[in-house]
Amino acid sequence: MRDTSKQGFTLIEVLIYTVIFAVSSIFLVSILTAITQIQNRQNSINEVNQQISFVGNTIQRSVSGSSLVDMEAGIATTTLTLRMASSTLDPTIIYVDASNTAIYIQEGAGAAIALTDSNVKVNNFLVTKYENPGGPTVVQVDLALDFNTNNLQAKATRSLKTAITKISAATFDSSVLPNTHNAYDIGNAGNNWKDGFFSGGIGIGTGPVSAVKLKVNGDIGFASSSAGIIFVAPGGSCFHLKLNNSGNIATSSAACP
Repeated sequence: MRDTSKQGFTLIEVLIYTVIFAVSSIFLVSILTAITQIQNRQNSINEVNQQISFVGNTIQRSVSGSSLVDMEAGIATTTLTLRMASSTLDPTIIYVDASNTAIYIQEGAGAAIALTDSNVKVNNFLVTKYENPGGPTVVQVDLALDFNTNNLQAKATRSLKTAITKISAATFDSSVLPNTHNAYDIGNAGNNWKDGFFSGGIGIGTGPVSAVKLKVNGDIGFASSSAGIIFVAPGGSCFHLKLNNSGNIATSSAACP
């Protein structure tokens, strides 16, 4: 009887095992490579999505908070210029550099700050202003970013096309009336309107104005001793009337209003 306890693998068995191991290794390596490629591409997509969302939100916030979109209407440009109420932010400029490597924002006299980094490249950046007479201003933004890589498997591109509405000063086609008598103000001590222009008369604390342009039910006060009233004489010359230290009216020549 033959003793088989010390028998080893035959050459054919070794070859079969080697082939199985090689095929399994190739299969596992292929799976690992595919997973790595998918992960790299997903990372690229996430990076592009984050940066394009940040740029879009920054533009929207800046346009909404601006006083004026200082651009020619109907012309696409690579620079968005906004006028701001705050002197430290005025003007605010959002633009793409000449080499299309990054989008920047510059607020007032401050240094330009990059809104995108070296992980992405700017494929497209155009802004267009549209104006609606009597309505809001609309800023259209066309933006596209590419992931900055030479690896074709990790390429990723994201585009954003949006319109941002800037509510401008209101234009009225009827009388502006409060819903309650003697309850609301126009401006206050800390926030004044600059100038006012009226083609008719002004009534303050009184009824409708008739022949006169200004009708006041109360005193008129001057906050400065140099202030007074300018009259136009029949000959066309103008004179400034104010009080001297004795309380008497003093007149002097003045430029006609």
